[in-house]
This record gives sequence, C-alpha cells and structure tokens, in this order.
Amino acid sequence: MTLPRRFIKESTYFISRRITQRQLWLKPTKKTNEIFLYCIACAALRTGVQVHAFCVMSNHWHAVVTDPDTRIASFYEFVHKYVSKAVNASYGRWENLWSSEKTSVILLESEEDVLDKIRYIVCNPVEAGLVANPDNWPGSLMYKPGQSKIVNRPEIYFKDDGVMPKTATLT
Repeated sequence: MTLPRRFIKESTYFISRRITQRQLWLKPTKKTNEIFLYCIACAALRTGVQVHAFCVMSNHWHAVVTDPDTRIASFYEFVHKYVSKAVNASYGRWENLWSSEKTSVILLESEEDVLDKIRYIVCNPVEAGLVANPDNWPGSLMYKPGQSKIVNRPEIYFKDDGVMPKTATLT
C-alpha cells in the first residue's frame, strides 16, 4: 500500500496524467477542447485551485497550478472524472479513459521550477513536432498571464437542467 500524498497549503504543483495505453482520445477537436476547458474551469471554480498554465495533448495533459487550500486532489479528481465521462460520451465509448497509473503531482519548490514547468507545457506541442509555434496548437493550451476564457457547458454529456453551470470562466 502506498503512503497518502501530502499536499501543502499555498503550494504550486505540476500535474500530469496519461490516457490509457497512450491512445489518442484527447485529439484537438472542437468538442474535446470544449469539454476540457469547461471541466478545468469548473474544477478551478469549485476548489479554488489557481491554474497558471495547462496543455492538453492527444494522449496526456499537463498543468501548473497553485493550491491555496490543499484541494488539489479534489481539483484533478473532478477534471479526470468529468473529462472521461464527456469524452467517452462524445466517442460513444464507456471504457477507462485514463491510464491506471496514478496522477503525477510534483511540488514545485522555487520560482525557477514553476517557470521551467510552464516552459515545458508551452513547448510540449512544439517539441513533439506537431506545430512550429505554441500559438498554432489547435488543442487546449493556456499560459498567458491574465488570459481568461468563458466556456459554455458542452452539449455532450452534461444535462441542460443539471447541476453544472451553463458557463464557467477560467482565468
């Protein structure tokens, strides 16, 4: 049995999680982008976790976040739960979306560590040879200070009369 994770109030972390068997279920489509943006915005709103940067690649995602109240586990649990349900619904599938490996959560101890991981996130599509410039990545990618997006609840999976908000803002 593994020891429980220890999260520290007001700390910054690098989160990463892969898709099962590294399959390409998060391909950058309009639908997948809407689902991921909406889920991460709702998770941030519910938990108070501050998102500094994130990138969704076709078979994994990364984020740098600050956790004011040690709610990071609830944050990534919410993201993973609802992204998997909505993405699976969009493909008409019901099997596991995420790898059985646990979510990688790394404490970033210095400003240099934070900037290094943000650089890594921004350059991920470029380093993979998918685009020449991060701004050309058609998938979900946010990293600019003060950048804000209002996202609508996706039409897939989420009920119009359900408990999830009609819109969510991610800053």
